[in-house]
Amino acid sequence: MTIIDSQLDSTASQGDAVVENAITNNYVTVSVSRDVVAGREADYEAWISGITTESSRFGGHLGVNVIRPSLGSRRYTIIYRFDNMDHAKAWQQSSQRQIWMAKIDGMVEGEAKFKTATGLEVWFEFPQVASSKQPVKWRMSVVLIAVVYNLIIALNYVLAPWIGDWDIHSRTAVIVTMQVVLMTYLVMPRVSHYVKGWLYV
Repeated sequence: MTIIDSQLDSTASQGDAVVENAITNNYVTVSVSRDVVAGREADYEAWISGITTESSRFGGHLGVNVIRPSLGSRRYTIIYRFDNMDHAKAWQQSSQRQIWMAKIDGMVEGEAKFKTATGLEVWFEFPQVASSKQPVKWRMSVVLIAVVYNLIIALNYVLAPWIGDWDIHSRTAVIVTMQVVLMTYLVMPRVSHYVKGWLYV
């Protein structure tokens, strides 16, 4: 696995409280956290809707997750995923993004900070955890093994009536694709939330 820190355009730093670039194989995760000014939450929600829709029009875009503030916090985190660094940079450096960034004035406050995720951390999103804390890697491995194993079993069982007689390469391609999509957008965000306290000790 290759880790690239701050290879995205430097313009990403302005107004971005946290930018996290995590590359596993060719996949890139960019997490952007901002503290929203009290009373501007509705404006910021509308801004999120607009900028995430804009980003979805770019090549290699794999999806967006939004983590909203917990009680007593004003920090939002937007997590963008792209299929490679070139596509992530194309979005970061685009004129469309700059137009949306110009609209954020007065909605957010605070200085930019940067973090880099490594290895298995790509699958675990913990923007609320202090950067001084590190997840226990063997525990992350246990969680991922459990998730992968159960998803493979479930997908094989559910899809058997439709793809059971396909050749092994085609079956594997379908199952792996569905597994990665489910882990990225549905399973791991929820699992991460529940195991966060156990992973950080």
